[in-house]
Amino acid sequence: MRPRATLAILLVCLAFGASGCPSRESLGASALTVLGPGIVNNPANKSLRFDVLKFGLEQFCFEMLRRGAPLKMSDDQPVIGRFFAESCQSQVIDDESRKSFVVQYMGKGYAWLAAMGMGGRVGFTSTGLIEYAPDFQLHEGAMYVYFRPRRIDATSFQTLMIDDTFLSLGARMFNADEAGRRIVTGQLQRGFTVIRYGDNGETDFGMGYVPKGQRPFKPFVVKNSEKVQLANDRTEVHTKQLDFIGGFEVKDDDQALFLTLSLDGAPAADVFVIPKGIADPMIDRYVRQSGPAPLPAPPLLDEPLLAGQLWQRYLPLPKGLYYLVLDNSAELGRTQPPAQQGDDRAAKVDYLVQLGDRP
Repeated sequence: MRPRATLAILLVCLAFGASGCPSRESLGASALTVLGPGIVNNPANKSLRFDVLKFGLEQFCFEMLRRGAPLKMSDDQPVIGRFFAESCQSQVIDDESRKSFVVQYMGKGYAWLAAMGMGGRVGFTSTGLIEYAPDFQLHEGAMYVYFRPRRIDATSFQTLMIDDTFLSLGARMFNADEAGRRIVTGQLQRGFTVIRYGDNGETDFGMGYVPKGQRPFKPFVVKNSEKVQLANDRTEVHTKQLDFIGGFEVKDDDQALFLTLSLDGAPAADVFVIPKGIADPMIDRYVRQSGPAPLPAPPLLDEPLLAGQLWQRYLPLPKGLYYLVLDNSAELGRTQPPAQQGDDRAAKVDYLVQLGDRP
């Protein structure tokens, strides 16, 4: 356990960032337990609770710009696409009548539209302004931070590309716009929950409201691990498609990414690990043009993933940001999905990404 601040020092540090304070990261959720959950969780203590929140809100745009946000129809369903922010500005509104967190964002992404009654992939851009009413609860050393939408303004959605040869251009654009708006708006209206566990900085993410003491759906159960969990989710990669998962930060040269994957639904798929400098132009190409995006340089990891086998690797990497890329196309990698027209055997992949010391 890390040293705990006294009540007075803790409040000053959290509220004002006074000099001589320990780092905000070192305070963590456990430091807040000095106050006792009964005090901190009491909704009547509005000013105290919002002061505690503000130190974490400033990291919101930093995280949003660094990592792609998964798009889902519901928490227990596979990922159907991702959104990658290209700009983000945040503002904290803190007065007697209104305590809010306002985010203005712009970015691009892709989504698979089969879940909306259409086939094919859509690439899009989206901008928006959202006002959240943030709050939190402490539970057994974990901090549950809730972002409930208070107001959604100026949300726009523009289709860049539809990868579906069975629809006419007009029908494709109209249907894709409608389906895409429904996906993005549905995500925004649900809000989300960020959970920080203990002192190691490990965080979890769930769409909507996750009650304290519960966790979002995770395909892999991890117990008593010293590694930091970066991602634990399920995705669905259709034929001729890719999925870009990340970016994952390696903070020190003596660390490694630990990967655990399993595959169902397709006989095989390809697994790549690439640095952010390679991933960024691939993602831009992928949301603007049909077909899989070519690899502009050899990946750091290039291996097949076979159905029915648990796949585990660790990859020592220098400091930087990296993406895990899943490929279900014949154009990249070593595997060859079925070539028969209309035979879309989606690769359903469970993935666990952890960060730890090199063995």
